[in-house]
Amino acid sequence: MKRKKNVCGLLLCIGLMSIILLVYIALTRMYLSAVKGTDDLPVIDYFSDDMVVARETNESDIGKAGTSIRSVIISDDDPSFRDTHFMTISGQGRLGNRMFEFAALLGVSHRHNYTPYILPRHPLVRIFELPAEYVLPLPKLDNLELVHEKAAGKYLKKVETLTHDRNYSLRGYYQSWRYFQLVPNLVKKLFKFKKKILRKAQQALEPFAKENRPHVGVHIRRSDMSVEKHLKRGYNVAPKSYFEKAFDFFRRNLTNPLFLIISDDMPWTKENMEQSEDVKLVSTGSPSSDLAVIGHCQHAVISSGSYGWWGGYLSGGTVVYFKNFPARGSWLAKRYNAEDYYPPNWIAME
Repeated sequence: MKRKKNVCGLLLCIGLMSIILLVYIALTRMYLSAVKGTDDLPVIDYFSDDMVVARETNESDIGKAGTSIRSVIISDDDPSFRDTHFMTISGQGRLGNRMFEFAALLGVSHRHNYTPYILPRHPLVRIFELPAEYVLPLPKLDNLELVHEKAAGKYLKKVETLTHDRNYSLRGYYQSWRYFQLVPNLVKKLFKFKKKILRKAQQALEPFAKENRPHVGVHIRRSDMSVEKHLKRGYNVAPKSYFEKAFDFFRRNLTNPLFLIISDDMPWTKENMEQSEDVKLVSTGSPSSDLAVIGHCQHAVISSGSYGWWGGYLSGGTVVYFKNFPARGSWLAKRYNAEDYYPPNWIAME
């Protein structure tokens, strides 16, 4: 009888331990899928995305306290693989740069079936309606390898052959469409502007909404790019003749196009880009809303920098870009490969 009671007690203990383990696993999964919003991120000016460096997010920032998460060797076909294999970004810069970094994260993590994430305090959380599964307050990752780019605008082929025995953090600007060429629809889907930002863009577009004509978003960037020290490094500005040539191209190939110009240098733009029946200046007072304006046009003409690049990419139609950015033979040009930076279907002019 005593032995029977011991066996029953043992079975009861095993049952209780099993229940506790299941509860622990459930709570862990709930924690990993949770996201905590943040309203205390700094408000920053996003226009100088290529040259003004924001505070870096490094590996020490990825959860300074809490339980470590270690990547273990599991087949990438296993359903639990993404629960133990994570990838994030340790980038810098402003809006255009941050968008490149996040898009690269989406593409590279997709290639390896890793779980991509950014922290709740990441600047893009304030701009886009990012789903909770991509914004995780994860604790510090164990077995974390930093993947450094070799040049901002040159594709790093190493990302195709990462081993699956560790977690990764992509470090750099990662400015190439090749990183996310496998997930273009996902990238555009996730870059859905917050309602407040989108509302400003829609208000700016409203006067032209009734006109049944194709809209061409135009980005003229000059202010920071035209500073002497930056010009010497290769941060070039597009001349008036480039925009005239681009406008003529669209006038020949579209029926009655309307050019909507966004610029960070309105005095120069007003003086050099004469407003007419088909050329209008637009400003929302917000760089993120201005980008939404370009992105909601059917086609685009872009000048210099990653901010305009993303305006062209989000527009989804025909994109004309300034061929001499970065300036030929410059320090910056050595860090870019035009075939990696500009999608093959975009049209180069100067």
